[in-house]
Amino acid sequence: MAAQLLDDFDMYSDLILSVGAGAHDRPLTPIEVSDMILRLEMETGETRQQISRRLGLGRRTKVSHTNRPPDTTQLNNFLKLQKLSRKNAYMLGFRGSSGKIPFTLGAVVADLPNKDDHNAILKTVLASYDTKKKITKDDVREIVYRKKASPEEPIERIIEKAMKAKPATDHYYMIGVSVCLGADRTASSLRDSVRTALPGIEIAAVTARDGTLFVSVDEENFGRIEAQRKKTGMPITKFFRNALDNPHGR
Repeated sequence: MAAQLLDDFDMYSDLILSVGAGAHDRPLTPIEVSDMILRLEMETGETRQQISRRLGLGRRTKVSHTNRPPDTTQLNNFLKLQKLSRKNAYMLGFRGSSGKIPFTLGAVVADLPNKDDHNAILKTVLASYDTKKKITKDDVREIVYRKKASPEEPIERIIEKAMKAKPATDHYYMIGVSVCLGADRTASSLRDSVRTALPGIEIAAVTARDGTLFVSVDEENFGRIEAQRKKTGMPITKFFRNALDNPHGR
C-alpha cells in the first residue's frame, strides 16, 4: 500500500517548494502540483481553506486580516487544471518559467468543457510565443467568452476571429521541461539526445525556447513515457533531467 502524501517526505517537500513564493527552480510542474493537491484533499479530508493554510497559499498580508480564513483562489486555480487534457498539461509553467504557458492561463481555458478546445487554444498560445504578437491571458479570456457565447462555432474559427491568427492544428502530446541548454545545442542534437535518453520512444519533434525543452510525441509514446516516469517515481522534470544526464544509466 502506497504511503500517504504527508508521510512521503520527499514528495511533500517537492509540493511545498513548488508552491512557495519566489521559488525559481520548482520540482513539480503545475499539473503535478494539481495532482498532489487533489491527493492531499482526498487523503486528509481537509477543506480547501485548510489545505490553502497548510501549503501557505492565499496568505493574509495585513495584521487586521489575521483571523480571516485564507483565500482559496490559488488553490482553486491549481485544481481547475484537473479539467484539462493531459495532451498539453505539461506545457504549463509558473511565473518566470521561460517559454512555458502560465498555468493561470490554463485555468482560464479549463472553464470550457471540451478538451479538444483546450488543446487548440493552448497550442495556439504556445505557437504565438515565436511571433511578435503573443497571445495573453486577456486574449484567452476573450476566446473563452466567445466560445461560451457561441458553443456551436468551431474553436478554430473563434481563434481566427478573435486573434486574426491561424490556430495551431497538430495533434501531438507536448511535454515542456526546464533544462540547462547550451548555446551550441541545435534542434537536431537535442532530438538525438532525447532519443538516446528515452530508448524505445518515438519522438515526433524536439524544440527549445528560453531554457525549456519541448518534446512532441503521439498518444502511444506519451503513455510509454508516463509509464517509465511513474516506475521511477520521479516528477516529469527530474525524470527528463536524469534521463538526459545519464542516458545509459537509468
